[in-house]
Amino acid sequence: MTYLAQRFFFVRHGQTDANSGNLAAGAGWDIDLNETGLAQARELAESEHIKSCLEVQTICVSPMRRAMQTADALRKIINAPVVEIHELREWHLGDWERRSWSELPNLFHPEANPPNGESQLEFGERIAVGLKKALGHPGPVLIVAHGGVWHGIARILSLPGGSISNCELKHVTRDLSGNSWVLG
Repeated sequence: MTYLAQRFFFVRHGQTDANSGNLAAGAGWDIDLNETGLAQARELAESEHIKSCLEVQTICVSPMRRAMQTADALRKIINAPVVEIHELREWHLGDWERRSWSELPNLFHPEANPPNGESQLEFGERIAVGLKKALGHPGPVLIVAHGGVWHGIARILSLPGGSISNCELKHVTRDLSGNSWVLG
């Protein structure tokens, strides 16, 4: 897949009660940030790390409340238009929503597809579309979305390690050859 952008930023939303309770919250559970998550978003907006994002031209965000609330905090510092991208929603976990992660199979096993939810293939294809849409906007772009979306982007762009904490900022750039992506 070809992208015109040379770099972008990614932030996972702040903490929710599902995160703190170790519960699966995908696209089927549109949960708000909890007090800790709101504080995390404010702290990120006030941090030195966010200064690297001041040249951001577009904030592309999942339409889910937890991502929108995080983007709202960042908009107070980053003066850029916000564009909702439906394809950046979290993985729809179907019958696995609201269940403890410890009860669920390894989600990254190729055959782990949630009943009445989105298959891994469908989710990956949707993320690819969302990433292409996001990187088609004036950049650099800041994407505010979800842990599962970051895992998918890392896989698509062959980035190392897909782990990301709540309100963690990632900087992704093209390498010098322009043929691959690296974490900056």
